Amino acid sequence: MDTEQVTDHGWISQDEVLAVDEKLGLPPGPVNVTVQAVPRSEREDTRKVLKEIWAERKKRGITARTKEQIDAEIDALRNESEEEILEVEQLNENAHRTGRTIS
Repeated sequence: MDTEQVTDHGWISQDEVLAVDEKLGLPPGPVNVTVQAVPRSEREDTRKVLKEIWAERKKRGITARTKEQIDAEIDALRNESEEEILEVEQLNENAHRTGRTIS
């Protein structure tokens, strides 16, 4: 019996749920999972890189978006999507009314 093995990186959340970084490309079904903690030095390297990125962004005057800015962008995207859906529904209704089909 052939068994396929995939190695990926992930994270264990506070409620002890495992999440992986990439799609594994395996079919749905049971799997065996082996978890190996990342050595502390690698985690500290990641923190160091993040701090360097944040410092560089600050130096360039790039600030993080506020919650309000993010919420406004999400609302705008939702409104835009809703408008597109309404346009498609209108086209569909017009096509049915005139006997034309949309392809």
